[in-house]
Amino acid sequence: MMKKKHHHILFLIFLVLFEFAVYLSNDMILPALVDVVKEFNHTDALIPLSLSIFLFGSLSIQLLVGPLSDQYGRRITMFAGGFLVLVGNVLGMYATDMLEFFIARILQGMGPCFIGVAGYACVHELYDEKEAIHVISWMASVALFAPMLGPFLGSLVILFAGWRFIFMSTFLLAFIGLVGLWFTMPETLTKNKSVKMKLNLIFHNYLDLLKNRKFTFGSISFGFSFGAIMIWIASSPIILIHLLGLNKTEFGLIQIPVFLSFILGTFLLRYISKSFSSMNCLFIGFTITFVGSCLSVLFSLLNPQSLLLLIISISIFNLGYGILSAPFMRIILDSTRQSKGIASALSAFIYFTIAIAASAAFGLIYSVSLISFTLYIFVTLILSGISLLFMKPFKKLK
Repeated sequence: MMKKKHHHILFLIFLVLFEFAVYLSNDMILPALVDVVKEFNHTDALIPLSLSIFLFGSLSIQLLVGPLSDQYGRRITMFAGGFLVLVGNVLGMYATDMLEFFIARILQGMGPCFIGVAGYACVHELYDEKEAIHVISWMASVALFAPMLGPFLGSLVILFAGWRFIFMSTFLLAFIGLVGLWFTMPETLTKNKSVKMKLNLIFHNYLDLLKNRKFTFGSISFGFSFGAIMIWIASSPIILIHLLGLNKTEFGLIQIPVFLSFILGTFLLRYISKSFSSMNCLFIGFTITFVGSCLSVLFSLLNPQSLLLLIISISIFNLGYGILSAPFMRIILDSTRQSKGIASALSAFIYFTIAIAASAAFGLIYSVSLISFTLYIFVTLILSGISLLFMKPFKKLK
């Protein structure tokens, strides 16, 4: 038993390492985007699109990966995704124009899809509800070192080697993670639970999930919350570098307290979840997130030049998100008896679609002012809250 538990711990470590590498590939490139668009003779308008393209990579195959995972197993699905991520990193190293750069970003962006559908489904199948929430919150806190450290590490790589070496760095990390997973990842999909992929059955299963009120509105609500985070990640180079005048190194350093607050939130969740249900943990986290968003709007009105006030409010926002994310996902997946692979795939498809639309649309309303940025995040969070109200309390599973 101890040997098996140790093996599971190693699996979690290498899964987090691979996840860290995938997210790092997005966050390390952020301070380099200004240089990338200049090298390929394009305008800064393409900078927010880089994250949307990354998210599109996951969205493009989301609904297919779930059924594949439920038929062929979690392991083979995970390694197929890992191969695509490695190819994306190689293509990024040798990109000669924005089209090739964006294709590389799409392939890199497919990583979270395979991690969420195959990797996290494996975790949910290994542990019960409370254990899974604790494990996933721990994994999320480690993985969130990527957006916390990524911009700063990326700025250092740019300083000493150039932006193409960012792709080389994340290739090596992803490769090490995949090698470790090859030896440690268990196959949690038993033969009696394997579901042969049939288009009519897949369509019926997805339609059945969409009819589930808690699942659908929960995924929509999580999508807007997730979208608010993505807006910060995608557009913070414009806000911090262009609007507030930070250099690339300062931009990287300023992300540390923002994402450190998310990690703090995941640690607080471990204690909160001992006394409260998953739904109560969700509402606690959402309340804190809402307060942070309100403060960001208020501060941007009263003192739009204050970097300190902006970072404090966004950090409070991220603290709440760190508390709500893991129980929110568990609530969504536990709202149905459908397989974790199918449910994870459709839920991720919904919230990635919303996050892509939210982050991409910001460029349409941005008015070169801080208030347009903070107010946009606030409205996105309001939409998340409205969707959350449409979720009914747990009823007997159908």
